[in-house]
Amino acid sequence: MHSLFDDDPDIPDPDEARPRPMLESQRSQIRDAFGALGLTTAREQFALVEELTGVRLNRVTDLTENAARTLMYALKGRAQNAGRSNTGDSWADREEDTWIDRL
Repeated sequence: MHSLFDDDPDIPDPDEARPRPMLESQRSQIRDAFGALGLTTAREQFALVEELTGVRLNRVTDLTENAARTLMYALKGRAQNAGRSNTGDSWADREEDTWIDRL
């Protein structure tokens, strides 16, 4: 049995439970990804952050480390697909040649 003022190992430390802000390295990678996508205004960037992560930002420093990780993954996918046409036809939009194409 614990005393009222003993540390309870089941109660998380409030500093550990608080979401950590994004890392400077994440911020740099996100900035580069936005540049690659041609998104230069804060309005465009904030809108895309909300679309991809579900997090509405009032300022950049509101982005947590976990949300930044999610955003970076999604931005990487967007950057890879940038410039590709998407017709909605999986055959026409395929990335690699098939055996029929090689005949």
